[in-house]
Amino acid sequence: MYDEKCLTRIGGNIRFLRAACQISQQEMAERIGVSQTHLSNLEHNHVQISLKLLLRIANLLGCSLETLLDARKASDWVSSRCESDETRQEFYSPEEVQQLLKLLRLSKQ
Repeated sequence: MYDEKCLTRIGGNIRFLRAACQISQQEMAERIGVSQTHLSNLEHNHVQISLKLLLRIANLLGCSLETLLDARKASDWVSSRCESDETRQEFYSPEEVQQLLKLLRLSKQ
């Protein structure tokens, strides 16, 4: 079951999945039709995201909407994508993404 708390995690899940797929903010923004600044604001939960934009992001990443809403599903999705040898070179491991996110958080302090 979902509650309103999942809405506050969407931005972080988008950032996590984007980083795992090694897509820059600028590239993703262009591909979903928004500015890089707007995508940054979405990822930091400064603005609300529309269902239409969620669909664009899910389609771009090749994941379900549920993956964008649930941090555990996002992590599982990244893990499953990184398991095959074919995609391993295209994605960071979940551990590498977690380290990157920690470094980003520390640099903001």
